[in-house]
Amino acid sequence: MINNTIFLLALFFMISINNIYSQFRFESYALHQVNLIDVHQKQVIENQTLLIHKDRIVGIYNANEFVRSDTIQNINLKGHYVIPGLIDAHVHLGTNPSSGDELEITKKRLNHLLLNGVTTVRDMAGDARYLNYLSRQAALDDIPSPDIHFSALFAGESFFKDPRTQAAAQGFPAGAAPWMRAINLNTDINQITIEAKGTGATGIKIYANLDEAYIQRIVQAAHAQGMKVWAHATVFPARPSEVCQAGVDVMSHASYLAWEGEQEIPSDASFRKRKHKQFDAANEVFLRLVEQMKNKQTILDATVAVVKDSTQFQYGVSLTKLAYENGVKIGIGTDLPIDLSTAAPIFQEIKVLNKEVGIKPIDIICGATIINAEMIGQEHNIGSIEAGKKANLLILKNNPMVNIENIKNLKIVIKNGQLFNPK
Repeated sequence: MINNTIFLLALFFMISINNIYSQFRFESYALHQVNLIDVHQKQVIENQTLLIHKDRIVGIYNANEFVRSDTIQNINLKGHYVIPGLIDAHVHLGTNPSSGDELEITKKRLNHLLLNGVTTVRDMAGDARYLNYLSRQAALDDIPSPDIHFSALFAGESFFKDPRTQAAAQGFPAGAAPWMRAINLNTDINQITIEAKGTGATGIKIYANLDEAYIQRIVQAAHAQGMKVWAHATVFPARPSEVCQAGVDVMSHASYLAWEGEQEIPSDASFRKRKHKQFDAANEVFLRLVEQMKNKQTILDATVAVVKDSTQFQYGVSLTKLAYENGVKIGIGTDLPIDLSTAAPIFQEIKVLNKEVGIKPIDIICGATIINAEMIGQEHNIGSIEAGKKANLLILKNNPMVNIENIKNLKIVIKNGQLFNPK
């Protein structure tokens, strides 16, 4: 019988020589001679060794000074680059989980995201019962999946004629589920926020059909519970500047920022994709808006690629560019379907932000890692390569700071210290 030591040596030999990384976790191992991309300093730190123990980064050393140990598996990665695991800040996994074999399909989609380097996702409204179940399985590594942080949705009563809200809350009257809640004059905002937190939600998503006063009350209640607040950039009738002023943490969909240039905002979100008769990104109202967002430290979840084939695309591109050039933090979310036959949607968004908007590769990397980690309140735990943080890492064959397309050239995906063979 082959003993454990010989087995580990044989496995290590396969990893080093044949580039075979199946789902496997060493107790302790070292990623030796990698070039580390520091998202705080926005630079490459060459020739480093990362020491991983279980699910954590426990040390970062100059490779020339690292002392090897017989108890630590050493994976030599000379010439490779390491970045934090990617975070897709806008997915929808549980809109209608009761249909057919949706659970198995969702698990396949999650596995697909992970093998494409996405180690965390932010779900932006679905059935919390379903998402909580998947989130627990992902956190315990019972399934190969990114970690899942999800929202509870609040909106005005008139929004709940949308069939998606009913599909995501089956068993409850429209607008009555703790994670899919209609707001009216009699609503106890503090109480429903406590109930939303009880579903396991990380944040409150403010969707539509609420004015600024309601948004302010939701923000106050959510922050008191330690929850994030994520809102559409226009909430109808609340315009973008009012949404920002209310104190939300994240504003989603850069194309919706275009409504700031309109004199009148519809009270119903069904008009949200209406073409604007006159749109000029040079209008000073937009400069004032992005300056407000910068001063309030509001993150923009741009989701530009999702409107690429629509009239909304020019709004999203030009206003994301304006926000970026004026110091607004740009997160990377997709809001796109997850197609198992193609690369993860995050790469579509990354390409658009780089080629169309003009965001530099390092700032895209920051957006998809540390800024997105801040969105979900996990910047202390993930999003950068630091001792004490979770070992959610990507090993890349080429430098993504030279060409952002290199972010797809994966050698190893690491999630919670576990090694995966990438797609």
